[in-house]
Amino acid sequence: MSSADYPDLTDILAAMFESLLDEEPWAAFLERLRPAARATWATLILTRRDGAQPGIILTPNADPDVGLDYAQRLFAEDPFTGLPEGKAVHFRDFVSPEALRLRTAFGAFMAETGGSEVIGVELRHGSELELRLRLTRRIGEPPFAPKDIARLQGLVPHLRTALRLFERLATGEAEQRIYAGAVAQMAIGMVILDQDGLVLRINAQARAILADEDGIALRRGRIEIADPALARQLRQRLADPSPGEALTLRIDRRSGAGGLLLVAGRADTPDHVAAGGGPAAVLFLNDLSQASRVTADAVRELLGLTQAEASVAALLANGGSIADAADGLGISPNTVRAHLRSIFAKTGVKRQSQLVQLVHHSLPALAQHGR
Repeated sequence: MSSADYPDLTDILAAMFESLLDEEPWAAFLERLRPAARATWATLILTRRDGAQPGIILTPNADPDVGLDYAQRLFAEDPFTGLPEGKAVHFRDFVSPEALRLRTAFGAFMAETGGSEVIGVELRHGSELELRLRLTRRIGEPPFAPKDIARLQGLVPHLRTALRLFERLATGEAEQRIYAGAVAQMAIGMVILDQDGLVLRINAQARAILADEDGIALRRGRIEIADPALARQLRQRLADPSPGEALTLRIDRRSGAGGLLLVAGRADTPDHVAAGGGPAAVLFLNDLSQASRVTADAVRELLGLTQAEASVAALLANGGSIADAADGLGISPNTVRAHLRSIFAKTGVKRQSQLVQLVHHSLPALAQHGR
């Protein structure tokens, strides 16, 4: 740590990176930075470079109405933007008095909020994302000195890393919400298990199915199937550490309310994550009496099958057996098997359970085609 760094730089950096996982990212970092920089306010803005309004604007201890006013009315007029990338600068060294006079609304905003001393830095990541960090002192407080600018400059390498991590986390969260939304829309239950078979996460659809305790239930943190043979198959699949083929089971409810389709496979996570107690297996539960059924037309378009092949694939994906497909289509079981061999050749799968898994993993696309 050099003399140009904040005295408590370690705590500031810890807050910077830890805050990325908070419900309100960056806020704890700003709250830690503000007193260390002896600033009245510490503000962070994340925006698209061509954005008319900021994506995120945080000033933890400020009046939220002031921030809203800035975001809606003054963001595009702010003259303290377009700073040299990665270089900490002072407002007065970048914005001339004449330029400020020309922006009357922004000048009035500065006067009303009492913020006459501002230093800042901007980072641009990728083609669109921009981070702006501002430190402000009220009128009457000591002006920012060169050492204050140097200390802010010292945060730049760490801010770059934090910004890259934030974008990765934000992208991952957005993808998770998309997948979760697609799964929910298809009325598919999802259960994530650790390496010991204990439930880590369960969505609302799965919780509703398991609460009925009709052929399958959640007890003592584990999934239990009433049928001993099916329960044994599930235990064996969950005990197998290899990615392998997913297990597909049809569970008949004892109440006669209809069947459930269960697909179980290993979670695609790095070894060190699973070893540390993270996700190790995932179960998909499809209530065949309520869920939207896979249509032959959707399967045909998605997988490039003939109409007859698509009809067989759809019936199997909806939980039917080869005998069910034969009865439903009015053909012999051997003809169903012939269609299956052709489907395998076209899709690259080798088993019926793999075909069912392929179709159900493609459910979001199927939903769009089948609406």
